[in-house]
Amino acid sequence: MESMASSYLLLADIFYVRLFMYIPPLCPIIMPIFFNPSFIPKLVYATMNHCRFAKSIAQIFLVLNRMSCVLVPTDYESLWRKLIPIVRFLTAFLPFCGTWNIWISRIYVFPVGGGFAMDYIKNVEWAALSLFQSIFVLTALFFTIVCTSITLYKLIFLPDRMISAEKSLCFTSIFISCCFLIVGATQVAFVTCSVCRSFEYLYFMYMLSYYTFDAFNVG
Repeated sequence: MESMASSYLLLADIFYVRLFMYIPPLCPIIMPIFFNPSFIPKLVYATMNHCRFAKSIAQIFLVLNRMSCVLVPTDYESLWRKLIPIVRFLTAFLPFCGTWNIWISRIYVFPVGGGFAMDYIKNVEWAALSLFQSIFVLTALFFTIVCTSITLYKLIFLPDRMISAEKSLCFTSIFISCCFLIVGATQVAFVTCSVCRSFEYLYFMYMLSYYTFDAFNVG
């Protein structure tokens, strides 16, 4: 599920967001589709944010998976064989808790960096996307820090319990967790720092958000 979300985010970024941001002459060709009332911008914007929420949920299960690999290596395989259906269901449907307001709100397009980006006008005022993102990201950050710390502790002090393949998987998970920490820090800064949302820094924060998610998606 996590790899599917990452693949969709990369493809949507390449063919919808970055393509017109970095190749402005294409904007007049595609402009009628996005600037006129259409379901396409809503579908692209909502599904991209849905996938970002899904990656936060997948990150929680990823670090739990690696931690359980270290803590209970004998029961690890049977445990996760039972949990996989639940993990898939939660990763697919729990993001709707954060994106429901996007689906019922109006999506609009605004110019940025020579191209354009998408945002939405909240239909339900209190249900801001940034609020739900901060909840999901902070929850995932908590699990990431705790589980990664425990995994590292066990790897350092109990190396005899780990075969080389398991060590490699754990260190890969730790690298992805570091990428997520950068994403989380950027998202939290955007939500909590009023200066970051000011006109002077808005473009910089958008670009920083894009690049940190790139690192997380590729990682």
